[in-house]
Amino acid sequence: MMPFNTSDWLKCPELKVLPPDLKGLWMDLLCYMWESVERGVMVKPNGTIYSHEEIVRLVGTDAAGSDTWLDRLIFGGVCSEREDGAIYCRRMVKDAEISRKRREAGLKGGSATKSKVFAQKPPESKEKPKEPVLFPQPDSEPTTPPPLTPEQQAKAEKAKKYKYADNVTLKRDEYAKLCEQHGEEAAKRMIEILNLYKGSSGKRYKSDYMTILNWVVDRYYEEIKKYGTERKAILNDNRGCSENNQRQPERAIQTDPGANGSGEAQASKDYSERF
Repeated sequence: MMPFNTSDWLKCPELKVLPPDLKGLWMDLLCYMWESVERGVMVKPNGTIYSHEEIVRLVGTDAAGSDTWLDRLIFGGVCSEREDGAIYCRRMVKDAEISRKRREAGLKGGSATKSKVFAQKPPESKEKPKEPVLFPQPDSEPTTPPPLTPEQQAKAEKAKKYKYADNVTLKRDEYAKLCEQHGEEAAKRMIEILNLYKGSSGKRYKSDYMTILNWVVDRYYEEIKKYGTERKAILNDNRGCSENNQRQPERAIQTDPGANGSGEAQASKDYSERF
């Protein structure tokens, strides 16, 4: 696309004196100069110049008068002729030369900047950079952990589990709840049922207490209902004592009232002492 300065066209004194037909031919000639291989000069694609006759045949016929329209443009100062005979537009050639210089300056500056950025590589350091320490460790680790607070000790003691059978572990409060809800003899039997099952099957549970509540309690009551009435009577008696807050765990197994002194005390020792 050729830029066109309307102000220069309307104010140019050389153009004002020309007739309209010559102005139209000059505009056509400007278009050919813009498309030329040498911007602003009437040059053929192979690099040779156009003669006057070739330009007249290419652009248009002669205007009024014996002189050709091209000669009138040259003599009127609208276009110029070089020493080699090439016809050119002074303004178009000047603008093309300015564009060329600006383009070369831009390429030169870009090349200099690129060479500064990419040509010189920073010298490689002989020392390897230290890796960042994500989790720094203290200089000396304590040989013994800090003592627990009374609250921490109480919490740890409460969460501690004890071995009530070879394969059953319970917290103290869990065993106490079983004794309170079902009686001590029932709690022992439930622990025994779970111990035998885990020992024979090899299964392990996250909480033996929850396992007892889940199915061992039902298994125990089915056993009492099917096989033992005497054990069931003792169980009911213990449960009634727990409801009235008068049950004494150490007397869960009744002794013979006719037994003597120390022998009676030794016989009345409950099996629950192991627990």
